[in-house]
Parts: sequence; structure tokens; C-alpha cells
Amino acid sequence: MINVKMDTKQLNKILGNTVSYSFGFLEGTEIGQIQFNTELAEFIKEALYKYIDTHARMNPESLHHVYEWNCVGQSSDRLFEFKAQASKRVIKFTGKFLQSKSISEGSSEPFSDKANIMENKISITIEPKNSSVLVFEDDGETIFTSKTIEISNPGGDAVAGSFSSVVNSFFNNYLTAGILKGAGIFESLSYPKDYSINFSGGTKNGKTVGIKAGKKYMSLPKGVEMQ
Repeated sequence: MINVKMDTKQLNKILGNTVSYSFGFLEGTEIGQIQFNTELAEFIKEALYKYIDTHARMNPESLHHVYEWNCVGQSSDRLFEFKAQASKRVIKFTGKFLQSKSISEGSSEPFSDKANIMENKISITIEPKNSSVLVFEDDGETIFTSKTIEISNPGGDAVAGSFSSVVNSFFNNYLTAGILKGAGIFESLSYPKDYSINFSGGTKNGKTVGIKAGKKYMSLPKGVEMQ
């Protein structure tokens, strides 16, 4: 009869560390959630800016109103601003139009709220100031009038609602199919390779290695950029 005595002390230690490592990994992902969402929010915001700038350069006739005069598509001359706020479960984006400071050809002062007015098709009233006569250009002809002029659609049909349309197109279509997929973010999250890479160290050192691996997993792939 053969008797075999097996010391399971080392095995039990490895198994215990493995369990601790797994729980640590989950804890690490939880800790890293806000940081991940914050980084993702900033990434999406910058991608949105570039998306709008690109569309503006391609369609200046419909998006000129959200930039300073004669600066369509230039990042330094945007008349809009977005802010992103991230929590563990939600990323919230808010935007607003900025006041224009440039002066268009033939004018003497800025059309300050032009982005908001043209985008939302807000009618404006023009009347003489410091004079009894209003002077303006219409199809190359100089017009003199003492009457008040009302413009019901200052930017024209091509402009009204065009900015909102581009923003909606980004979030409803391009963000998922183009940005997140192209940057490898879906692929990175679909398989937690950081768990398997650090598994061996986890069997030796347990929870602390798991937390570190989980936090690393909850980070954007290096070098992600708008495609």
C-alpha cells in the first residue's frame, strides 16, 4: 500500500491570491471608471470640434455663421464651445454659442450674436443709428432708406439649423461607427488583456496587482486620435 502526503499550503496560497487578484481587478476597474470617462469625454469633445471644422470647410455656405467672418473652419475662430462632464455612468456634453468680435465687410460694428441668430432663424430689425438714413448693399447696389428693415431669416435657408444638424450627425452616426471603432476603443474593452497579462503576478501578490491591472484596463488605448 502506497501512502502519499501532499502539502497543499503553497497551492492554497496561489488559489487565494488568484481570487484576491480577480476581486482586485474588478475594484481597479471601478476606481478607474471616472478617469476613463473623463479621458473619453475629452477625446470625444476634441473629435467633435474637428468634425465640425472639417464640415465647415467643406460647406462654408451653411456653417459660416458659427465662425468669425472669413474664417470658416478655423479652430481659433469658432463661435461655439462645448464642455464635457463625466461621472461613473454618464458623460454629459453641453454647448453654447460665443459672441462674435469681428466686423464684416461694409459694417462698422460686430454682429455679436450672429451664430445664435442665424442658426435659430431669429428675425432681426435694422434701423438707422446716428442718422435718419440707412445705407446698405444689396446685390452690388447701394440702397438708401429711412425705413426700418426686418430680416426674417438672417442667414438664409442653408444656414438655419445646419450647426445642430452636424452635431446630431456626429453623435448619432459618426461617433460610434467612426471615432470609437476606428480608435480601437471597442476592441480594447471587449477583451481585458491586462487581466491575463498580469495574471501570473496576481497569483503571487494578489489584490494589489489586480487593482493596478484593472485601472490600466480602464484607460484609453495609447495614441488614439480622430480617424
